[in-house]
Amino acid sequence: MILTWYIFRQTLGNVIISTIVFVGIIWLSQCFKTIQLIINKGAGLLEFFILSAYSFPSWLLIAIPFGTFAGCMISYLKLQNDQEILVMKSAGINPLQLSKPAFFIAILASIILFIISHFIMPKTYKNFKVLQNDIRNSSESLIIKDNVFIDLNKIQTIFIHRLKDNNQLEEIFIQDRSNSKMIVEFFAKKGNLNFENNIILTMQDGTRISTDSKGRSTILNFKSYDIEIKQENNKKTSSRVIEYNEYNFFELLRASKNAKEKKGKLLAEAHSRNTIVFMPLVFCFIVMVVILKDNFSRFFSNYRKTIGIGFLVMIQSFVLIIKNAVHSNIIFLPLMYVFPLLILIICIFILNNNNIYYRILSFTNKVNQ
Repeated sequence: MILTWYIFRQTLGNVIISTIVFVGIIWLSQCFKTIQLIINKGAGLLEFFILSAYSFPSWLLIAIPFGTFAGCMISYLKLQNDQEILVMKSAGINPLQLSKPAFFIAILASIILFIISHFIMPKTYKNFKVLQNDIRNSSESLIIKDNVFIDLNKIQTIFIHRLKDNNQLEEIFIQDRSNSKMIVEFFAKKGNLNFENNIILTMQDGTRISTDSKGRSTILNFKSYDIEIKQENNKKTSSRVIEYNEYNFFELLRASKNAKEKKGKLLAEAHSRNTIVFMPLVFCFIVMVVILKDNFSRFFSNYRKTIGIGFLVMIQSFVLIIKNAVHSNIIFLPLMYVFPLLILIICIFILNNNNIYYRILSFTNKVNQ
């Protein structure tokens, strides 16, 4: 019991840290799109963090299985390198018993994944898409940036060299195309925006140039000039495509009955909410087989990490291949459950049977020689 708790505590810490690292990597890879959306639509920092919070459960679905693999690999490799596993084996503890702490952590990770995939992620992802759509279609705020030509609406374009606090502007250019027979352009040294009933741009020390359809221009210098910024009041209400991640398991099953063309995709997405639960267990036992079933082969010892990562990539690839196969033909649906369960059974059998394992390793060594 003390030994189990000792390994459990070390492994749990490494799994948590590894999961946080994977979440951070995913967050960095995804936040650039969110930042671009926030900047282009003039939303605030609060909206950025809300969008990130709504995305967090879907990130965990990816990070937890890989974090479990990495955490178990780090912990058991350290035990192996410190010769602690060798001492435990000499004391009569078999590999299956040594796997119990990691097995308990994998079960905990699987329970968390089940709760997230079935109950939390559909709601948070829906909130994410709704907020993202609202920000994308928002046209209520006036967005002005330094040194960028910006179309305020269909008939007005503005350029500001410097935007200061309190809506103070310097070196302004604005083109007004409200009159179809004439283009009016303004150049001003400074100005300011007034937000009351309408948005009024007051410019000081500038020039107004109006050019008719024949190219004739009229130039007027002014000390102060007011121009109304015409906003498009019709807020966009474009419809939004509902994505599969917004449905829960039972909604996906009901939708698959009514959509024959998308039946395979809907069923694959629905049942992947269940099969993802097996991934921490599968990855955990892969680590246990790679590290604990050591026949003191120099080849096997030196390349233990590479072999473990290779199995990880291969298994994850097969999972994706099977899921994509279900999209085309639902006859492959049982394989989504059979494949991870078969891997688990094989791993447990190998951990509990030395002879089979050594035969596999002997065959591997002969092939490499």
